[in-house]
Amino acid sequence: MSKEPLIDQLDQAISEILADPEFMPASVDPSLTEMLRVARDLRDVPRSDFKANLKADLERKAMMSTTATVQFREGFRTVTAYLLSEPLYVDFLKNVFGAIETERTETGPGRFHAEYRIDDSMLMLGVGSGLNMPTSIELYVPNVDEVFKRALDAGCKELMPVQDAHWEPVRFGCVEDPAGNTWSIATQLGKNYIPEGRNAISAGFVAKGAAQLIDFMKRAFNAQEIQKYEWPDGLYASIRIGESVVGVSEASNHEWMRPTPSMIYMYVEDCDALYAQALRAGAKSISEPKDQFYGDRHGAVKDEWGNQWYIATPIKEPTTNKIAEFRPNFRTLTPYLLPSMPEYVDFLKNVFDAEQTFRGDTGPGSFHAEFKIGNSMVMVGVGSSDR
Repeated sequence: MSKEPLIDQLDQAISEILADPEFMPASVDPSLTEMLRVARDLRDVPRSDFKANLKADLERKAMMSTTATVQFREGFRTVTAYLLSEPLYVDFLKNVFGAIETERTETGPGRFHAEYRIDDSMLMLGVGSGLNMPTSIELYVPNVDEVFKRALDAGCKELMPVQDAHWEPVRFGCVEDPAGNTWSIATQLGKNYIPEGRNAISAGFVAKGAAQLIDFMKRAFNAQEIQKYEWPDGLYASIRIGESVVGVSEASNHEWMRPTPSMIYMYVEDCDALYAQALRAGAKSISEPKDQFYGDRHGAVKDEWGNQWYIATPIKEPTTNKIAEFRPNFRTLTPYLLPSMPEYVDFLKNVFDAEQTFRGDTGPGSFHAEFKIGNSMVMVGVGSSDR
């Protein structure tokens, strides 16, 4: 039996147990035996600060999942891909994928932000910025062979011909569009062409170290892994973030795959909280959360793979009675004109040098548009039955 003081025997024995849970010193005083047994049982119990942080995180997630206090914009879900291109790309989206323009905002000479609906999903497009950031998109369609051929006819490069997948009942092919974006065009066989729980469009991520990117998404955005396929030097996973599903691929999956950082616009319940959480997960700030004139509050971060995440929440109660809060060039009163013919737009431009700053389709042959004339604005509703 050791002649050391009991406190020293206990301290040394606990140190040994922390290093080896099977260790039980035979030379300690018998009065310490029961205490050391308890120490072994408590060895792997989480620290109190871990339990407190876990409790707070679970409570926050539960609150976010059960309380729908914020109404996202119509047609939008959590994750929306943001593409960068030139004006002709608009025709490509419309002609190949049947995209419908739902909003357009001029951001400068030859530049605009636009939003497009394809089936049940949305895409954002920035035109004329001069930036190049090709991304990856997964698109489910009912007629995959027909859409694939239209893509090739429109100038896309074939990366993988249309074929039946051997791992699930899906037929798909891959192309690279003229802007460098990669499209995986697919249809589910024998059922609804869109797999259950998914949407027509899913943002895609291709990265070196896809497993680490998935771990980041879990820590930063509370992502959940739906399915994952792994093989030597390869990985593909479907990940749910909020109401959306995204695909994550290892860059070595195919010889034509290369890391393609994506630009993502995210709608969440609390952009400030998720922005802070993303920073704790290792992302770098692009911009801190701030109220925007178009009705969203958002902040932006960049992860170590180069993906840019614009984390947004619709503003619940926009401020009023502040001139500085009005949209640029708008004042208290703005005329709203209802011409019957689209050519009225040309009239405004040719006669009054009107500059179109926004356009959103409101139905077949009808749209809402906004024009700047001098330092003032005019709104126009074309195709309306009201006159």
